[in-house]
Amino acid sequence: MLSLHKEKKMPQRKIFSTQFFLLFFISILCGSVASAQLSAPYAINIAGNQITKGNYSVEWSVGESAAVNIMDNSDRYLFTNGLLQYSVQNQTENNLAPTFLTNEVRVYPNPVRNELYINILHASKGNDQLELLDEKGVKVKEKIVVYNGMGALEVWNLAGLKAGQYFVNIRHTHPVTGRLIKNGAYKILKVN
Repeated sequence: MLSLHKEKKMPQRKIFSTQFFLLFFISILCGSVASAQLSAPYAINIAGNQITKGNYSVEWSVGESAAVNIMDNSDRYLFTNGLLQYSVQNQTENNLAPTFLTNEVRVYPNPVRNELYINILHASKGNDQLELLDEKGVKVKEKIVVYNGMGALEVWNLAGLKAGQYFVNIRHTHPVTGRLIKNGAYKILKVN
């Protein structure tokens, strides 16, 4: 006599669930295929494109740039958070030097009629190159002040200049090496 009996199936434990396996497989696949664009100065882009129509070319990218980039082996840093800057190694030294604080240089009165006062109050010894530029960037006046770190007042007579916008550029350099330490630009309005 044959007896048929049902075998009881024991529930098997799944070591890996289907979802886990699928997620693991996709992460391995995407990790080996995907790569972010790493472009100096260390901007990580996740998307972008370029379109050319006639003489016009537009490039765009979506991503985030590093907050601080070391420019070389010196103590100079360039802060580029939120900006994608393509070729910063070719920028001039002016862009890498800090600017004067508001209490270190005062240029007054503004607007000016005749005499412009440039009061230098920072504590660093060196040479201060003072330039007056017109609105087109043409140098109108220049003076180099050997600064001892104790304050200096320069008075410039602007009575002969026509009315308009002018810029006072001040570059403070090291007394021995000539390396730029600080700089500043001040817009003034000349009235008659």
